[in-house]
Amino acid sequence: MAEQELPPITITDNDINEANQLSLHCPICANPVENNIADRALQPVVCRQCGTLYHKTCWEQGGGKCAVLGCAHTEYRVYGTQMRPVLKVDYKDIPKPPLNGRPPITPTTKQLKEQQRRQVEQLRRPGLLQRLWQWLLDQIKIG
Repeated sequence: MAEQELPPITITDNDINEANQLSLHCPICANPVENNIADRALQPVVCRQCGTLYHKTCWEQGGGKCAVLGCAHTEYRVYGTQMRPVLKVDYKDIPKPPLNGRPPITPTTKQLKEQQRRQVEQLRRPGLLQRLWQWLLDQIKIG
């Protein structure tokens, strides 16, 4: 009986990334990568390409590149650092309360709606150039 040949196994980048996200062990030393470490050598770092966790020392001893098959990226970031801008609010950004203890006077909804209505009317009114152009067209039609 002839053996049936199995199709080749293909491993995609997504497969590697998913496997690396599931593991909390350093691929170099196989020890757990912990976040709150006093020793800077054991500081957790993450490969910028595939997201694999390492100890900083292990990354450096591994040649300063990712040890994951197919990655070999040469840059890392410290685990827990922000990758995108963060909104920061300072106390000076918060308005100070009034001295007399009363809330500040703000426009009422009725006042705001009236102001908005006036602005819309103003936008609907034809401007000087538009009126001049209309006057010229009217003069051509008359003449």
